[in-house]
Amino acid sequence: MFEYTNTKLTREMLDMACHRAKRWLSFRVSSAQNMVGQVGGKSQQKRPVLIFETFVMKPANLDHRGIREIAFYEAIQATHARNKRSGFQIYCKLFGPRDNIIKSPPPSSSSSSSAKNNPFSYFTRRRKEEVGKKEEDTTQPCCDMTKVENETKLLHRLELFTPKYVGTTEYDDQKLSPKEQSESESIDVGVKSNTYIILNNLTTHFSKPCVLDLKIGTETYEPDATDEKRSREMNKYHPQQTDFGFRMVAMRIYDPSNAKAGKGGYVYYPKQFGRSLDTRESVKDALRTFLGGENLPKDIKKKRSSAIIRIVSKLKLIRGWFRDNDVLAFYGSSILIIYEGETDEEKETGNVQLDMGRAKMIDFGRVRRQPGGDPGYRKGINTLIVLLEEILKESFWSDNYNYIE
Repeated sequence: MFEYTNTKLTREMLDMACHRAKRWLSFRVSSAQNMVGQVGGKSQQKRPVLIFETFVMKPANLDHRGIREIAFYEAIQATHARNKRSGFQIYCKLFGPRDNIIKSPPPSSSSSSSAKNNPFSYFTRRRKEEVGKKEEDTTQPCCDMTKVENETKLLHRLELFTPKYVGTTEYDDQKLSPKEQSESESIDVGVKSNTYIILNNLTTHFSKPCVLDLKIGTETYEPDATDEKRSREMNKYHPQQTDFGFRMVAMRIYDPSNAKAGKGGYVYYPKQFGRSLDTRESVKDALRTFLGGENLPKDIKKKRSSAIIRIVSKLKLIRGWFRDNDVLAFYGSSILIIYEGETDEEKETGNVQLDMGRAKMIDFGRVRRQPGGDPGYRKGINTLIVLLEEILKESFWSDNYNYIE
């Protein structure tokens, strides 16, 4: 979706991301802390996600995934520029599909008038100036306006389902692991070793956030992946990804009465737990466990059922977007599900409600154009919705359930 091998475009896009953060933040990022309760992406070979104020600072991958994820967020921003024409210009220049070759018409008063009304004419004129050729002899790749309009409409809608993006910043307080140091020395796609993507913290306003990271899609590798990559992914994640269209990456639940609860009363289920789920019932039971089980007190169960309803409602909106999407595929992308784990009703305040539930799409380092969209993602989210509705009916039934229909 972004030509990250083009050094000039990469530099321009990264400058935009950096300046965007400076407009949002009137101060320099300092004293960021490791995120407590990070669920996905935990590894000794990776830099941790950081927390600063109400923001999450996600370390940008040092390979192509980092620059592609930043580009994805910037593409969304370009779809709602104050000036629609300038937004189209930015999108076309940095992200637009260039699969048509057009021959420029000879100069005339009518063509000049038409150019003023064409949001892509800026790039035609600029290209001519750069190559220094006569207008009637110029041919160049041009964005397909129909495709650009379709993509920008889809991406503009998609912003509702992603964390609020602030931009990027450079933060030097974290040391690279030996593997990351090696990557930073051998790969140069424009992202620095201290580059962080700044996003809104999705757990803000939750008192005891319970978080589940789900990798969505039937394949975690891209169509042009090497045979070695395909084999490695299949060995690790089959049959979950193929059969269900998603897998559990990890989850963290507030359950202080559990003997396995650690500091703060949380129980953590790592990726090894997710890999062990190889049947529909085992996946369903794991989801039920994440949601608190079926033995909750009656009042809390009612609150929890409302949270599940909110989550499923959000997932259905995302599913609707993927039904309309016929151009983009989201390999290796995830959905983060959050609900309020606090069970003490006396601690319910204006900001913290015991029936809060949230579902957001995250991880966009492998988004690419693909005719027909992403059937693997559609399968995964549909399976997830069906399982959650079954759990809701069987273990969390309430009179509020009709809201979901």
